[in-house]
Amino acid sequence: MRPVRVLPRLLAVLALLALPGCGDASGPSSVAGFYRLVSENGQSLPSDPSAPFGCCLTLAGDLTLGDDLTYALRTSHRNKNNGLEFENSEQGTYVRSGRDLTFTRTGGGGEGYPYLLAPGRVSSDGQTVHLLYGDEGPGSDQTSGIFRR
Repeated sequence: MRPVRVLPRLLAVLALLALPGCGDASGPSSVAGFYRLVSENGQSLPSDPSAPFGCCLTLAGDLTLGDDLTYALRTSHRNKNNGLEFENSEQGTYVRSGRDLTFTRTGGGGEGYPYLLAPGRVSSDGQTVHLLYGDEGPGSDQTSGIFRR
């Protein structure tokens, strides 16, 4: 019976996983770019993310991530009760750690309400950003948004 050489095989597998693009958790080399909102809470746009209790439909949205580590989030909405349309916006800085994004707001709010952004996640190919956002304060609703390049 031959002795099994587990350690050299294990080291070879680990070395392959460390190569960029092979099981790499660090994600794409750059996340900078323009992403369009395509769905909220699993609903295509226009969406009613707080149905049946929410007041407003989301008509459109976009997220811009800059090379300078700034971000801008914009959404447009229609009030279901009176038909008035309004926009929300948020901007600030972001920090990237692998595929995870953390946001720090520096301003915004638009005509609507300010956003509270939870950490986001970029797909491994860099084409999609999953982001939780919503109202501020205790008991606020968080919306799960999917943005695509």
